[in-house]
Amino acid sequence: MPRFFLGLGAAVLAAFGAAGAWSQSNTARMPREIRFGAVDMVIQRVELEVSRAEIHAAVQAQLDRETMCFPWPSVWLDPAERRRVFVVRFDLMTRDWGVETAEAARTRMQEFVAMGLVTQRAMPRVGADAVEFRLTPLGDAHLQGSLSSGRLSFCMPSGRRVQEITETEFGDFACGTLKVRFTHVADAWPNWARTEFAQTRIAETWAPLGSSAPGSVSMSRQWFSDDPPDGRGNGELRSLCYDSRERAVSGDDMELAAATP
Repeated sequence: MPRFFLGLGAAVLAAFGAAGAWSQSNTARMPREIRFGAVDMVIQRVELEVSRAEIHAAVQAQLDRETMCFPWPSVWLDPAERRRVFVVRFDLMTRDWGVETAEAARTRMQEFVAMGLVTQRAMPRVGADAVEFRLTPLGDAHLQGSLSSGRLSFCMPSGRRVQEITETEFGDFACGTLKVRFTHVADAWPNWARTEFAQTRIAETWAPLGSSAPGSVSMSRQWFSDDPPDGRGNGELRSLCYDSRERAVSGDDMELAAATP
């Protein structure tokens, strides 16, 4: 039987009453605690027999979740709030914060327009230099944060693929029991990287188009007693950093190093 190094959620369910989907892996075995509904979730050690193909697919799935975030500048928003619509008062920003601050924010918002994340139109009835920015479907899908927190960012998918798995190592790591080192590459710019600014940032952060760069991630298996959240497969390999004080998963440890010049 495989060993388990973490069990969460002691809510007891009826025996045999959950665990709908089994892992697609040929080597994984669903934990007894999940099969009998004793716990809500278990993080399981990766078995030594795991296939190279499953590792590759799991790293690619983790890479698909990797994002590059573009924070919004500090802007003066008109108080009339509507979903997906933001009216920025550049006139009031210029008056109270200065021309330089207002123009820097305008440049950033124009970059979002060029990336296809928002559209813009002048709103002269609101103010002398008021501009409406309306989220596009692409921008709406990738906007994170809230006005109440004062932090908004567009976090865009990497659009990169795993080129090669270069090394695997079993052990106890920060966010898993299988450490994978790999190379990654992009064959084309992501659909949001339409500007020189965005393409330059990708090239400097990850790698120029067509060039490979190194990456690493540690993973374990995660099982759920009910349908897994966010469409994932039950028993799927994922990078899972566990916070013992909060008794919750707090992120992952995927690292994508920039290509060596």
